[in-house]
Amino acid sequence: MVEPGYAGAGANHPPPNTAADALIDALRARGAEGFDPVGWRFIEAMTRRVANHRGDTRRILERRLAEIASAFGERFERASASAQDALIRGKEAFPQDADALQQHADAGDFAGLHRALASLQARDIVGPLTALLDHIGAQTADGQDRDLAPANPAAANAHGELKSMRYFRSTWSTLSVDRQLSHSLAQAPENAGPLNSHFLVLQSLTLMRDIALEYLTQFMSYVDALLWLEQADSSRNPAPKNATRGEREKKRKPARGKTG
Repeated sequence: MVEPGYAGAGANHPPPNTAADALIDALRARGAEGFDPVGWRFIEAMTRRVANHRGDTRRILERRLAEIASAFGERFERASASAQDALIRGKEAFPQDADALQQHADAGDFAGLHRALASLQARDIVGPLTALLDHIGAQTADGQDRDLAPANPAAANAHGELKSMRYFRSTWSTLSVDRQLSHSLAQAPENAGPLNSHFLVLQSLTLMRDIALEYLTQFMSYVDALLWLEQADSSRNPAPKNATRGEREKKRKPARGKTG
């Protein structure tokens, strides 16, 4: 039987609950709320539920709460140890971002700490590569500017021809792929079902053209190369046409018995 006013008081100020409450308070003081917000909300809900019961039901809920809090604490300890190691390495590698990394660790946001470290490492890797690419681009641009200067008209014509060749090659490849795909679509089977292999291949190629035309161009050139190799091999080693037929007829003829 619940005492009058006990449930209402417990909803706002849960009474002390043995070792489970002490563990929860210790985890809260270390910022465990930021470690797993969903799991922490579940622990808080269980704490309120324990406060609203008495007797055998309360004892069962207390044991359950202790198990949940203990499991949460173990996960938090493992994550905290890993985060501390990562924090030490991160401070040594990125001293200018040490305060921001420490804030993640203090708040128990270990996932955010690892994301921040990954972002800093990616920035540290991409930075020199980006600078190198920019330097190469600048040198190339300078070289083109010098080649395109009136003092060197021959080089200017050469650069113009190369760009034109690239442009016409790309345009011709696109037109060739469109023509091949249109020809294949014209030969599509009529009233084909949704699982027809021919229909599925054509549908995939059409989607590929709409989504990634350059990939379709490379794919079609790869298929053309395979077809050419297959035709070259078959023309060099033609298979006997009547071999199977002759064996089948041989099996059909009955063996003649010897007459004495």
